[in-house]
Amino acid sequence: MSPRIVLLALLLAGCGAKDGDPGATLRADIVGHETSDTGAPRRAIVAATQVGLTSFDGAGQVVPGLASSWRIADNGLSVIFRLRPRAWPDGKPVTATDVVASFRRAAQPGSHNALRSLLLGFENGAEVLSGAKPVSTLGVGAPVDNVVEVRLAGAMPYLLALLAEPEFAVTRPGVRPPPLGPFRLADSDKVPVTLTRNPAAVPNPKVTLAGIALTPAENPGTAIARFARDRTDLVIGHGLAGFGDARLLAASNALHVEPSWAVYGYLANTTHGPLADVRVRRALSMAIDRDDLGSRLFGVALPPVLGLVPSLPSERVPALPDWAISAPAARLDLARQLLAAAGFSTTAPLTVTISLPDAREHTMVATEIAADWARIGVRTQTVTRPDVLHAQAIARGDYELALVERSGIDSPLAFLLPYTCAAKTAGYCNPAADTIVESAAATADPTAQAAALGLVEVAMIADTPFIPLFAPVRWALVARRVTGWTNNAAGHHPLALLGIEGGRSESR
Repeated sequence: MSPRIVLLALLLAGCGAKDGDPGATLRADIVGHETSDTGAPRRAIVAATQVGLTSFDGAGQVVPGLASSWRIADNGLSVIFRLRPRAWPDGKPVTATDVVASFRRAAQPGSHNALRSLLLGFENGAEVLSGAKPVSTLGVGAPVDNVVEVRLAGAMPYLLALLAEPEFAVTRPGVRPPPLGPFRLADSDKVPVTLTRNPAAVPNPKVTLAGIALTPAENPGTAIARFARDRTDLVIGHGLAGFGDARLLAASNALHVEPSWAVYGYLANTTHGPLADVRVRRALSMAIDRDDLGSRLFGVALPPVLGLVPSLPSERVPALPDWAISAPAARLDLARQLLAAAGFSTTAPLTVTISLPDAREHTMVATEIAADWARIGVRTQTVTRPDVLHAQAIARGDYELALVERSGIDSPLAFLLPYTCAAKTAGYCNPAADTIVESAAATADPTAQAAALGLVEVAMIADTPFIPLFAPVRWALVARRVTGWTNNAAGHHPLALLGIEGGRSESR
């Protein structure tokens, strides 16, 4: 077992407590690397052992968490949460001050909270995130012990969903924050990671499991094979990797496929090499035939994406590049002209390298894209690495094009903030767009805010720091004995709310 998993036990394990009552143990394999701080296995553990002001139910809907209720005031710029009585395992009450402190730790400089940038919408959020103001000025306060007020800089319709994400679970500081959720970490010295019922948690009739045996599955193929041998009850994939194998090897009634709020495409290194030239990036993007790509490769529709934001409930018609209205033949001609202007020709062809995680599905997509690029005289080669090495290469800037599957909440900001100057993604920076982002975050009118973010996306699309392909599906293998699974585009399937019908699934 890696040292990181041992550390995870220290971070999340509760104080000594007896195991929960006898009952079913859910065996769940979650695709992702076991040492990733922001990966799907760790997020699933946090979701089962901790609680935020709000939570998600099994259908991905926001429900009360630590807060029993909330009300909106000051024309939408103040949200007041009333805490339900809740105690830490040592008996001390959970107070509004605990909640405020947890938010401040998430916002502080150096925080590794993956959703930290979305605190931009809080009062003083921009200044706190940039370090211009202390975290004590962030728009979250505790007027009394059982009330938390969140003050906003502008419209933030996604606030309640954001607070339900594992990243904003309310925890105590230190290396051993006790669990407030229905489960606690009982054993993380081996695989599977074992969760047992938290006897200090408030009883919840919807939580019927006695335990969860969670296996981080870096290789989706291994998890799929285990499911086929009835060695696990559930496999959750969090991207395209493994989807093709799941379709081929699993019974059709076990495979669940749901749309996702995500974009699959290639991040362009804008700091050096041929991709530093925006003409090259634009030429590559406009030369791709995205129509029916998913149907051709995987037998399922993968909605094409031409910009940075997929189709969302809050933005059903995303911004498009200026070449989107051109016919396919005209796009190819324009792409060839852009490459020629950048100094490439049939006698001096462009060669690009795509960095990929090690999965058959990613290679299949890259092969199709290479065929499209060949039509404009571009040669393509690929470099395949294990997931963790692929992520490290991106962090180092060691790539020309790198596959990224970017998922987010129902807000365009979640997909635009990674391309702000502060994010330092692929060396890309557009200060004018950043100014509009900050102004939009402080706009109280949701319609005006959406219009401003549309302008930001148009400006960023023109720069093409990312070559989008499609919105990937999310897949899972769910045994018939598992109850409580509900497909939803938000992708929220709390393990604590699932059940086992007709008996106990034994841990390996």
